[in-house]
Amino acid sequence: MSTAQLPIPSDEALELSAALLAAIRADIERAGGWIDFARYMELALYAPGLGYYSAGSTKLGPAGDFVTAPEISRSFGRAVALTLDAELAALGGDVVFELGAGSGALAAQLLDTFAKLGRKVRYLILEPSADLKERQQRALQSFGNRVEWLDAFPTSPIRGVVVANEVLDALPATRFVIENGEPKALGVVAGADGIGWGGGRAMPELAAAVRAIEQPLRRALPEGYRSEVCLALPAWFRELGRALERGSLLFVDYGLVRSDYYHEQRSDGTLVCHYRHRAHGDPFLYPGLQDITAWVDFSACAEAGSAAGFDVAGFTTQGQYLLSVLAALPPELAVDLSSPREQSALKTLILPGEMGERFKLLLLRKDVAGQDLPGKDFRYRL
Repeated sequence: MSTAQLPIPSDEALELSAALLAAIRADIERAGGWIDFARYMELALYAPGLGYYSAGSTKLGPAGDFVTAPEISRSFGRAVALTLDAELAALGGDVVFELGAGSGALAAQLLDTFAKLGRKVRYLILEPSADLKERQQRALQSFGNRVEWLDAFPTSPIRGVVVANEVLDALPATRFVIENGEPKALGVVAGADGIGWGGGRAMPELAAAVRAIEQPLRRALPEGYRSEVCLALPAWFRELGRALERGSLLFVDYGLVRSDYYHEQRSDGTLVCHYRHRAHGDPFLYPGLQDITAWVDFSACAEAGSAAGFDVAGFTTQGQYLLSVLAALPPELAVDLSSPREQSALKTLILPGEMGERFKLLLLRKDVAGQDLPGKDFRYRL
């Protein structure tokens, strides 16, 4: 979509964006005139008080920029709750730890379903956005002291399950291009007309990561090829490994396996921005007012998880998963398929042309044996 077709922000929002732009310019100047795109993405999303996830704008739902599965249908939360319930039963634990709880809709659905199943849990939330934390506290106040917000990963390792819906795609990613056969990091520079793309620079860590991508592909990425890689992923999973003594990780996100992510025909990567339910490709438009994401490389997540001490226990599409789980829901959790609204919602969540194949589920386990992840097993594709 052309950015000229996007709605114009309010004057107040534009002032907030201008303040963040000034902070980004200052960061670029301190760095000598060039910063890695991952640093820009970090500032645009998480700069205290100014970044997209740190300021007060509405992000999720009809009045925001995008809608996630829990806002579309409660069936999503019911299905995930059954999977987490099985993991907790196998573990003998009672801790559920959600990363980036968004509007709080998923947490509410999980807690409500756990109550129907007779399972008492201790629910922890790690939320970097003060604005979203306040929204979650309002949405979850009926659950009382069963919900606890953390400011960082637990210092004492927990035994439980970790769930993250649309979190991996928000981890800052380095944008790169192949120049003269070598991967170069695309940076961000400041000029008289604003900020924009800077020339490519060599980064040893990036070069090693791209060569590691090319090895299983058995081909070099072609000249001029552009894409993204999340260099922080291994360290992030190591931190998760330290936080979880025993238990399971369940990730739900839009993404691809490596062979599809870095396919020769996907020559401009997966970077996408969301503003007022419209997707476009300009990450420098209205800094702080739009979401910036890159699709998830699930092969890289599986490798990083394995290196951090987790076993890859399941990988499937959201459509396959929901069809399998919802068909076997117990009567007290059954979906009202006679409702036109629910029928429409399930089509959005399940159909291949909607969210059904774009979204995947990845299940990792540490020192716990459990049931198979519902849905067709696609681990062989990782």
